Amino acid sequence: MAPEESNKADGASSAPKRDESDVYDRQIRLWGADAQNKIGKTKVLYVHVTSVSAEIMKNLVLAGVQASLCDGRPLEAMADTPTSFLDPKLFANSGEQQEETNKKVKTQTVAQAMKPHIEELNPLLGDCMIENTLVQDLEDEYFTKFDIVIASRLGMTQSTRIAKAVTDSGGKFYLVDCFGWYGGAIMDLGSQHQYRKELGKDKLSDYQKMDTYVPLEDILNEKLSESTNRFHKTCPPDVWMRYRAILQYQKETNMWPTADKAEHFATSITDWVSKEDGDKAEHILKEDCMGLDELKQLATMATAQVSPVCAVLGGVVGNEVIKVISGKAEPANNALLFDGSTGACQTFLIGNRFKGNNSKAP
Repeated sequence: MAPEESNKADGASSAPKRDESDVYDRQIRLWGADAQNKIGKTKVLYVHVTSVSAEIMKNLVLAGVQASLCDGRPLEAMADTPTSFLDPKLFANSGEQQEETNKKVKTQTVAQAMKPHIEELNPLLGDCMIENTLVQDLEDEYFTKFDIVIASRLGMTQSTRIAKAVTDSGGKFYLVDCFGWYGGAIMDLGSQHQYRKELGKDKLSDYQKMDTYVPLEDILNEKLSESTNRFHKTCPPDVWMRYRAILQYQKETNMWPTADKAEHFATSITDWVSKEDGDKAEHILKEDCMGLDELKQLATMATAQVSPVCAVLGGVVGNEVIKVISGKAEPANNALLFDGSTGACQTFLIGNRFKGNNSKAP
């Protein structure tokens, strides 16, 4: 029996190891070796892990994109967040167990909990770097080390700060969130992003810049009454108004809307729209999604993450990131809005009044 066991062991050790060309073979055939090479050199930072950003991370890590995590929140912040990475048992009865053992347990951060799972997902990428410092305590310089930053559950103040630092250094910034049956993603690709349009099989145009560029700060400061286009003549899509209301409330109160804050959320957003949009506010507040009862309902699901919604939006945003990295095909500009109740996902340009402002920029 001993020689047979030895042979088995030898066979296992001599088995061929899978290299990048084996693992990424299908992808190389899909978008080419040059694109896969760019993917392998790209460094992406995920600021705050949520269900939707975890879906994006899963898709990109499997595609060969190096991931780093910045999430110094305690692990309990993920307790109500459905994700395939973390076992729900991590959160079950943790307080009772600590009380019973009467031992001091070092608080684990979200980044620390996620790190081994990301490394296991694609061993070819090696070590997953993590940062346990809270976002507000990090200097701008930290974020400029990365090609792409994908943030979630991050307020407007920190988002605009990080987006400016990242795009000024040539990087890209994404802000992605899901709230109940809805989800939204805002992209700031910088004014110098270039891409090639697909003209047919194996045919690409010359490099060109985005026709319109609106920085994240201007996107978030755009009034709802000004976020229009030929299909939405008086106000933007419902999903954007919902997302913008959630972000506004967090900016004003430093808290995310919840069921117990529903009344305050509804009155705060109504006051904000009335003040911000002036004589056009009445029309916006008559929209189905902006009534007092609807706003109260929105507060109850503002932080709720429905797994199928996160999976769909995560897949769409992941594909957008691949397009940006490879430079192939025109990327979405500058918002993606998903309505899980209808299954519709649309791109929407926030800041339509800036249209064409980047076409002749140097």
